[in-house]
Amino acid sequence: MEPLLALQEVDTQIYELQNELRDIPLRKQQETSRLQDAQERLSAAQAELMAFQTRVADFELQVKAIRENVAKLRQQQMSLKTNREFRAMESEINNNLHEIEILEGQQITAMDAVPPAQERVEAAQERVNTETSGMEQYLAELDSRLDDVKARLAQLEQERVEVANRVPPAHLRRYERLRVARRPTVVLLNDGVCSGCHLQQTAATRHMVLRKNALVNCESCGRLLYVP
Repeated sequence: MEPLLALQEVDTQIYELQNELRDIPLRKQQETSRLQDAQERLSAAQAELMAFQTRVADFELQVKAIRENVAKLRQQQMSLKTNREFRAMESEINNNLHEIEILEGQQITAMDAVPPAQERVEAAQERVNTETSGMEQYLAELDSRLDDVKARLAQLEQERVEVANRVPPAHLRRYERLRVARRPTVVLLNDGVCSGCHLQQTAATRHMVLRKNALVNCESCGRLLYVP
């Protein structure tokens, strides 16, 4: 039984490292996903800030254009000959001035929104910087661990060949069939109980295990039983 236990120990290490080998790329993907999320939030905050700044600039252009029109109207007003024409022009000027008041109010609202939007951009940028810094270090650690895992796996695969050669062929075939679905495959019979499935074994099974001259399967899960 000792050769099988030695083989199982190697297989357990291989199994754990293979799981880690599959897990490392997923962990890297999770890390990059966090950075991508932070970058998307930064882009959204920047777009929001730009929208407010564009609105402020648009209002400035509109107000400027209307003020220029008012100045032009006042210039024209000086050349009018009748009171009726003068009052009509004055009404148009007042309408323009009222429109300026409305636009300036909207401009102030847009300007008030700029500082909070700028703060959101700065906060989002800080998060991107933090994620980037942390990610680079973490990914480097994962890449280093990945290299270690691959190297250790290659070493264990070679070691497994050597250890498996020490197991009797018939025993090895039974072990290989079982280990696909049963991990661990070789388990301790503890006080007559299979430590794999925790089922109490019959007296006959316990007796065969204690004799240590043949491989004995658990009556329930099929694992190979042994005693020290």
